[in-house]
Amino acid sequence: MEKYAIVIDSCVYLLDEEIEKFGIKRVSLNILDGDKSYKESDVTNDFVYDRLDSGHKLTTSQPSPGEFLNTYEEFLDMGYEKIFVVCFSKELSGTYQSAILAKQMLDVPESVHVFDTNLAAFGNEMLTFKIVEMIKNKNSFEEIIKRIDSLSKVSNLIFTIENLTGLIRSGRLSRTKGAIGTVLRIKPLIQMKDGKLDLFKSARTHKKVIEELILRVKETTKNFNTIYVRILSHNSKEQAKVLRDELERVFKNTKISYTENLGPIFCLHLGKKGYGLSWCGE
Repeated sequence: MEKYAIVIDSCVYLLDEEIEKFGIKRVSLNILDGDKSYKESDVTNDFVYDRLDSGHKLTTSQPSPGEFLNTYEEFLDMGYEKIFVVCFSKELSGTYQSAILAKQMLDVPESVHVFDTNLAAFGNEMLTFKIVEMIKNKNSFEEIIKRIDSLSKVSNLIFTIENLTGLIRSGRLSRTKGAIGTVLRIKPLIQMKDGKLDLFKSARTHKKVIEELILRVKETTKNFNTIYVRILSHNSKEQAKVLRDELERVFKNTKISYTENLGPIFCLHLGKKGYGLSWCGE
């Protein structure tokens, strides 16, 4: 049986204890503050909030290919034969491209598979847990790739946030759509579509937000025997609990995981409050 490893970027916000438990290695994106650069994994959410509140203009950048290469080589030197890589959507970050370039620099590039998930954060966490599960079940390299690719194709991610300022500032959301949402003071529903962020609907109340989320899960899982769901609460425990309760009431075939862990780069873009879910199924 071959020995498998997992590499994630720092925007796959697994807890430190989960990373240690599963033997995962993490490659960090960067937060830029003027001429200073900080590894996301070395700073806190409060660091980002304090800088933004003080008028600093923060930006982000992907890891270098060399950082991925060093991580791959560490695993290979430890005796691992195959490496799975889960990282930020290539439509929103150069992280995926850095991971691919590093793979091509190896003497054995076939030992690394970089998943093109079109997801980020809690969506990629959901898929990473499935990889961990399949490794434990002794699935083959090819079986894992085939199943995760299949799940990626039917994966969805939707969230709502307190305001759209961060997404507009970073260019992750168009100024036109963002301005409409900001002026109307609505609760925006933002989805990942083809790896990009799209403000596709708005709601006046949290109740309407949750109704829309339930409707979208229904529409996209009609033929599924099992639905895998990852719920994110970002300082929004009450709404996330209502969402979870409603999912469990409506769907009898869900496997739900929950997280309150959102790191500095996503806090930079999403602000201080929000919630959402990612789901897929088979």
